[in-house]
Amino acid sequence: MGEGSYITGLDIGTSKVTAIVARVTETTTEVAGVGMAVSAGVRKGVVVDLEGASAAIREAVNKAQVVSGVEIKEVCTGLSDMHMKSFKSTGAVVLTTDVVTQRDIDKVMETAGTVYVPLDKEIMHMIPVEYVVDGEGQIYNPVGMSGVRLEANVQVVVGASNSIHNVVKCCEMAGLKVADVVFNPLASAAAVLREDEKAYGAILIDIGGGTTDIALFKNGAFMGAAVIDIGGNQFTNDIAVGLRLPVYEAERLKKAYGMATFPDEYFGEEITVTANMEERRISKSFITEIIKARSEELTGMIKEAILGVPGFSWQPWSVVLTGGVAQLKGLEGLISSVLDLPVRVGTCEWQGIGDKIRGPMNATAVGFLSYTRKRLYDSGSVDAFTTGQYSMSKWFKGLVGKFFNR
Repeated sequence: MGEGSYITGLDIGTSKVTAIVARVTETTTEVAGVGMAVSAGVRKGVVVDLEGASAAIREAVNKAQVVSGVEIKEVCTGLSDMHMKSFKSTGAVVLTTDVVTQRDIDKVMETAGTVYVPLDKEIMHMIPVEYVVDGEGQIYNPVGMSGVRLEANVQVVVGASNSIHNVVKCCEMAGLKVADVVFNPLASAAAVLREDEKAYGAILIDIGGGTTDIALFKNGAFMGAAVIDIGGNQFTNDIAVGLRLPVYEAERLKKAYGMATFPDEYFGEEITVTANMEERRISKSFITEIIKARSEELTGMIKEAILGVPGFSWQPWSVVLTGGVAQLKGLEGLISSVLDLPVRVGTCEWQGIGDKIRGPMNATAVGFLSYTRKRLYDSGSVDAFTTGQYSMSKWFKGLVGKFFNR
């Protein structure tokens, strides 16, 4: 890809589909256009209706094309569902010369990837945590170092084969080629985490419409992840059931009045809601009471999931909150109090990104752009976050030929 080329990030969410087109160079990313559509055919991160999902993708992509004036043929997309798992693996090789080369790194990564994966799963990423040269660990760039034996400790991310194939298939039905399929929280982290946060320890919490994704980073490397099958749609459904309202009205109330904690002014204050063409008055505190209960449940599950990540220990981690639900008033403080850690809402601070898309709800789509640019321009680097992130591109042609008759 040359100077001034265009890439597209496509976030196929449970609530919405977002396509972001950007002009990239080796050092810059400038957004050219954005398209959004109401999602269809996706439940809790899983494609359940190819026709519905592909139609929503087509709508979002067409809108992005109109705004940017760029024809979109290829996208980087991702997925996250309860079938996603990450685990540790190790590999070791004897150096071909007396110094570490990129070829040695490729070989040790290949060795680390020789792990048992169930037939219904696929390896999506292999991400190095550290390299070890002749027993000396915590090395993040071993190229050029002298030694005899090279080891790699890595995190392997696997996903359900059918989930991956269905994402690819619905994109193809929309007339798009898929360049990469990325684990969503890795993309979100690329968009909103600072380098110092990844170095000292960061917990990314991405609360979308259907799932909550958690990813941990330490020493600049990915340390593990978890996925919870609760997201913003559950908040909406709780309001709809609890107040006997249609879903669209419950969604409106959540966005307009939803809070995870009780503000004093909400007690006794009433608002008008509409159900079955009839208006009635309810207390705003009813909405907060429902959301507060779900927020506390989700926050407790987040803490439990973090504690379940192998190798986790309490330290001065920073917590970064993204996803559409990150905008819920009071949630930032609630999570901070439960985890006893500082929390900030993550935003995309790149130059060339407008206010409308720098918010936390677009972190995943923006992250796909960052991931793609790094893969294109930093393919020879040994950056602890990106190197060895063996995306689908290495085996994609074979997979497409096998499953989609190409």
